Amino acid sequence: MPTPTDPSQLVESNRTVVNVDAESKYQTNFPIQIGNKFYRAETNLKANWHQAAHNCRKLGGHLLNIESSTEMDVILSVIPSSRYWTSGNCLAKDRVWISIAAGEAMPYLRWQEGEPNNLFGEEFCVEIKRTLLNDEDCGANLNYICEAKTL
Repeated sequence: MPTPTDPSQLVESNRTVVNVDAESKYQTNFPIQIGNKFYRAETNLKANWHQAAHNCRKLGGHLLNIESSTEMDVILSVIPSSRYWTSGNCLAKDRVWISIAAGEAMPYLRWQEGEPNNLFGEEFCVEIKRTLLNDEDCGANLNYICEAKTL
């Protein structure tokens, strides 16, 4: 088989097997790997929900989309306990929680007791608060977790 003209790709029968540049980018920008997902916990940088989402996109990922209890437990075991933005929000339709990462209903919700409560009618974004989810004002400055998946 001839050598690929693009060294960033290994090709077998016209099918991309590995994109080396993408893998390297994930490992640089997203230092925590769990299965086929890479994560970056911004523990020293705080932003409102919109800026956090933008910052994750600039890195080649998106805000954390928690898909299962197991994923949430594993993530919580490797990041310091704090408050982190996730991809969840109900900006399009009140109290319908959507993940901007998936473009559909959030696949997993483990709310704190009494949440979501839309305190003062201003809580439309989802944060991890210690070990559970909470609705929060999207303008609050919090740490955040970015996520990227390999192909």
